[in-house]
Amino acid sequence: MVKVTNHHRPILPAATSASSSGPTGFLQMEFLVRPPNWGRRFSAFIIIALVVLFTLVELVTGPYVSMRVFFDIPVMLAVVWLGGPSSVAVCAASILALHGVGWIEGAAYARTPQIYWNLPVGFAAYLVLAWILLAFVKLHRQLELRVRQRTAALEREISTRLQLQREVLFTSDRERSAIGQDLHDGLCQHLVGTALSAQVLTERLASRDAPCMGEARNLVRLIEEGIAQTRHLARGLLLASVKPECLPAELEEMAVSMSRQSGVPCRFVMQGDCDARDEQTASHLFLIAQEAVRNALRHARPRQLEIMLTARNDQLMLIISDDGTGLPSKRAGRGMGLRIMEHRAKIIGGDLVVEQIQGGGTSIHCRVPAGTGAG
Repeated sequence: MVKVTNHHRPILPAATSASSSGPTGFLQMEFLVRPPNWGRRFSAFIIIALVVLFTLVELVTGPYVSMRVFFDIPVMLAVVWLGGPSSVAVCAASILALHGVGWIEGAAYARTPQIYWNLPVGFAAYLVLAWILLAFVKLHRQLELRVRQRTAALEREISTRLQLQREVLFTSDRERSAIGQDLHDGLCQHLVGTALSAQVLTERLASRDAPCMGEARNLVRLIEEGIAQTRHLARGLLLASVKPECLPAELEEMAVSMSRQSGVPCRFVMQGDCDARDEQTASHLFLIAQEAVRNALRHARPRQLEIMLTARNDQLMLIISDDGTGLPSKRAGRGMGLRIMEHRAKIIGGDLVVEQIQGGGTSIHCRVPAGTGAG
């Protein structure tokens, strides 16, 4: 908000606007509702110059061509630019100028007693004009004040909502990291201990040439696979941030890990120089891809998945597509996963679009401004 300091006491609180000066402001007729930025003295000079100008024109045109309507202009400008007392003085000066010119030119109406009636009536007419304009300006400024207040309240609400969204995402990331830490330090270590015990048991059975050696070795293999899957899962949950240059490698590793865990082929494709702007953008893009792949595996029953990272027109595009059952025709609303992805996209200045692929499947597009290296 621009603060304007006035060295006089205005009749109304002046509404400020950046467009009140310059050609654009005058084309929009804003000088009729707020004082210009050039100051009170210059405004008074312009109004006096207009009164003098119209008085000279009245002298030149003679008593048979009236310039009364043109004197309304300085009266209106005085109301808006100078305030109430000054506008009353301009009203008096205008009516005196009109009848003074008539008296100088020797007009008949200026030499009759009716002049003592016409002077106050003309002055009253200008005062009525000034009062009507004053009411209009006051109403306009009150409306402007309400609009500014509502705009400020809306901006505060939007800021609060964005802050709440960030806090929700922060809490989600913190809980995800806590779960990943528990998996890594708890379940994974427990499985390692179980694998060691199973290995010792296998060696003892081997020394006795027991017939169940095959089952024992298979048990050890399954436990080792469980350890590997738990470690991959914990790593994905513990990944708090992704460096911009590491985003493609992390996405590719995630695709390989998801393929191994789910048995559904998931491939990663990169096109162009895909540099994210910063660590926050790269991290949120990775988490969006992770959430999209998990949602597809959980709900769409796809046969294959694809994660594509491409740079187009100074924008970084992340596309996650599958050939599953697609979106249901009737949904109660967007799921939590999709809403979280949308919030993440907004935080990094991007947008998220979900599309149905013809023939079956879903495609999620996240577009954000690319880094300096993207092309």
